[in-house]
Amino acid sequence: MNIYNTDCLVSITEVCRLLNRSKASIYRDIKRGAFPRQIKIGYSAKWRMSDIESIIRKSPEEQK
Repeated sequence: MNIYNTDCLVSITEVCRLLNRSKASIYRDIKRGAFPRQIKIGYSAKWRMSDIESIIRKSPEEQK
């Protein structure tokens, strides 16, 4: 069961926790085009939960 609304926005801290990755690795992948870009809201960066869920559903080979 999914506890998140797939349309909600999540912070970098939550993205790191969900994917078990560091902030640096996520921003590095954004720079090389391998991770969805963040949505800027003021000084905050947020990601769509649906984008994060699609990453979680991918196999490890597809994530590279």
